[in-house]
Amino acid sequence: MAKKKEGFNVDDLLGSLFPSEKLSDLFDQRLVELNLKPTNALEVLDIEYRALQGILNSTSKRVDMTNFLKLATFLKIPRERVIALYFNELEKNYPEFIGYPVNKADFITQHFDLATLKKAGFIQSLTDFKHIEQRINQHFGFKSIFEYKLPSKEVAFSAGVREPKNIYTRLFWINAAIDAFEEFANPYPYNQKGLMAYFPEIRWHSTDVERGLTSVISDLYKLGITVIYQSTLPSLHLRGATMEVNEKPCIVITDYRGFYTTLWHALCHELSHVLFDFNEIREHLYHLSEDDEADLSVTYKEKEADDFASAYLFAKEKLQKAKPHIANRKFIMTMATEYQVHPSFIYTYYAYAYGKQDDKAWARAKQYNPPFEELVSKMENRWDAAKPIEEHVRELKKSSIYQ
Repeated sequence: MAKKKEGFNVDDLLGSLFPSEKLSDLFDQRLVELNLKPTNALEVLDIEYRALQGILNSTSKRVDMTNFLKLATFLKIPRERVIALYFNELEKNYPEFIGYPVNKADFITQHFDLATLKKAGFIQSLTDFKHIEQRINQHFGFKSIFEYKLPSKEVAFSAGVREPKNIYTRLFWINAAIDAFEEFANPYPYNQKGLMAYFPEIRWHSTDVERGLTSVISDLYKLGITVIYQSTLPSLHLRGATMEVNEKPCIVITDYRGFYTTLWHALCHELSHVLFDFNEIREHLYHLSEDDEADLSVTYKEKEADDFASAYLFAKEKLQKAKPHIANRKFIMTMATEYQVHPSFIYTYYAYAYGKQDDKAWARAKQYNPPFEELVSKMENRWDAAKPIEEHVRELKKSSIYQ
């Protein structure tokens, strides 16, 4: 494909072709031609009143792109002309739009959920596209925003599932993780037998809040399994993910529920997918572990992985033993020591199992949930202060975690 000449601006070109027209005037003319009332036009267009007014008057900074096509069809003019007229007026209403190419703005609004990224603190504005483009390019190491691609393969086990409303946020989160794993380029071969032999050692590391998890991550790295921590984003209910990058398993964990236990549960849950489902994940590139799965096959796989993690970390029969003594702190501490697990696991698993029956269950879980902000800070690339992925991974590789 031939490259566009430097300085070429689609918005400027189209705007110069139709400098004096306004969408609102064209719309009024069309109503007269068709002898339609504005309310009837809304039915014909299948657009809500506020959405239509936002386009006609160029007051909406966030627009459903399909509405441009509907309006272009109604007005019998090219969609590009509708977009150009819209942006011409938008630039007058919002000076920060001046000089920004319409094709880039179009690309950004079609590939990113800007409201979610702003809520996460990743960007500071919904309308300053220069700032938005700079943040995205800097984070991913792009020279052009058009380098951003959506993953081509579907989520493992989810064939046929309708796309979720937060699809662009999910894919942004996935792309960030994939880029991080590619930057790591784990030099160790994946050792499945080594993982099976090492697995029994994982649980007791949970008793060391400060260093236990990073020690396990370090050991897994040497077995060819790269584990990173990446916070979820608003509207996502992610607990973790398992991916295949460079033919090796890669795991993302989060603290979606805000409990120390969930970090370990997420890790063991994802390791279950590595052990039992990795061949399928190879075919689909990645698997997300969420709290709102709709597909029955995914739900079944997720339940299997959850049961695996629970059985390993603190099995149901142990929880039954702890249940009558849950208010006895000394008993729980002794039991945790006996089973080589952090005591918060007992309180958290009990709250999940009996929270509806015991109104103090979650209060206890929160009371005995150890602070782990310092642990997370060793691995996290905060969305509200995100460094370029390449820089963040380079710093992690210099740490003792990934050696």
